[in-house]
Amino acid sequence: MVTVFERRATSLEQPINLDLTWDRSRAYTVDYKTYNELLNRGRHEQKNDREEGRPNDERYLIIDSYCEIEVYDRISELAPITRPRILVMLGIITFVTGKALTPFGFFSSYTNVAEYGSTNPEKEPLLISGGQNHSAELKEILQAMQGLSANHQILIYSLLDRWRKACYLEEESEDSYLYEDETILACFHILELLGDQYSDHLDNDTDEKVQHFTTEVLENIFFVKNKNTQAELAKLIHATLSAQKTVKPKILRMLQELGLLQPKSKALIERFLDHRNAIAHGRENLYEAKAAIYPLKPFFNHLKDIYEDIDTIRIVSARAIAAFLGTSLWKEQWDELIKNEVPVYEEVQAFNKAKLYEGMTWQEVEDGTTQGVNVAVLIHYYCKGTLHVQPFSMALSKYIREVELSENNAYPVLYTSAILADSTDASLAAASQKQIAALSDSQFLAKYEIRDVLKELTYQGKEPKWLKAYLIERAETKQP
Repeated sequence: MVTVFERRATSLEQPINLDLTWDRSRAYTVDYKTYNELLNRGRHEQKNDREEGRPNDERYLIIDSYCEIEVYDRISELAPITRPRILVMLGIITFVTGKALTPFGFFSSYTNVAEYGSTNPEKEPLLISGGQNHSAELKEILQAMQGLSANHQILIYSLLDRWRKACYLEEESEDSYLYEDETILACFHILELLGDQYSDHLDNDTDEKVQHFTTEVLENIFFVKNKNTQAELAKLIHATLSAQKTVKPKILRMLQELGLLQPKSKALIERFLDHRNAIAHGRENLYEAKAAIYPLKPFFNHLKDIYEDIDTIRIVSARAIAAFLGTSLWKEQWDELIKNEVPVYEEVQAFNKAKLYEGMTWQEVEDGTTQGVNVAVLIHYYCKGTLHVQPFSMALSKYIREVELSENNAYPVLYTSAILADSTDASLAAASQKQIAALSDSQFLAKYEIRDVLKELTYQGKEPKWLKAYLIERAETKQP
């Protein structure tokens, strides 16, 4: 065997200060002068580069790797050996910064025979990107990965690579919207793989509960103590439960064991599971005769919720990986995400059932001072089709009659009024129509178009008839 040294380099679009050592490889950044020295570039090339007006602060990513090859192998053919290590380190860096790094741009390389058994010196982890010092997070994840079993290390390599791909796809979709579906699938695949790690726990708990149930029923109720009968009953129960052992309970069990399961995170997973299924299995009704809502996308959308933020599932998958490793990475983003998630529908049901809105001022209903249920949350569930128009009307009839218009509440008032303007309650419909007229004559709708609300509700299958007629009349009479 012969030890061979390989050095690869690429320029970076954003300034990064980095020093990372992993698996006999070291990734670090240098300036332009050091890059030239390390890669032994000639004076002619340096002169041409300077003439290009190259910025003084440009950074280069260097990856040094040591590995063993057979004596009959060529040292110029190291890529199949070193590429996996490069991808792992790029995955670690991407996971810490949230910005995808790929091996596409490596344009300089150098290889040579080294002293047998050579390796890179250990350096203190360093990672500064975007003006933020991520060195502590880098050190934390490296220490966590070093303590993993071989199988779990391979799992983490796979998860980090999948997550890096999701980041890359999301960045590529920022303007084109080309890879939104693929991004969701990549992130959900991470959750599925992590969920598989806890499937045995799910099976063991099921076996224990079924065993306890069959014993309790047969022996304490029917006074039957027969092992064959108990086995037959257990078999029937397991056969019934087998249909429930889908990816959903595995993921939820994983979140539970990682301390991430709560009503909002459960609802979030269920929502994205619907998205994942729509993408993976397709929908028959992708075609839309009119793409009513901007931004217009290059393909028909698998997601009915066109306003879904796909960055949500990226944060969820990142926090799941970090929690599985026992680290604090992505906790701040996770906490902020859960905080901003809409209350679960069960809380809306409880809000409506208790008629809590009756004892609240319009301002309290608008702000959501009770259980976080506010006007925006009620609109959200109405548009999804979860909340029917009658409880929606009851919850907001007092609000729409008493609300004082302002620039801050113009949009929720407009949305609510557009829905309630078609109410069978004549006084409620009149109050809603009055609010729309007042908004039309005010300066509060500078950021919004009334017709956009019409288009959005129509797209969601809830066309506001009065509002449509109102806009037609205004257009025909050419009112401002």
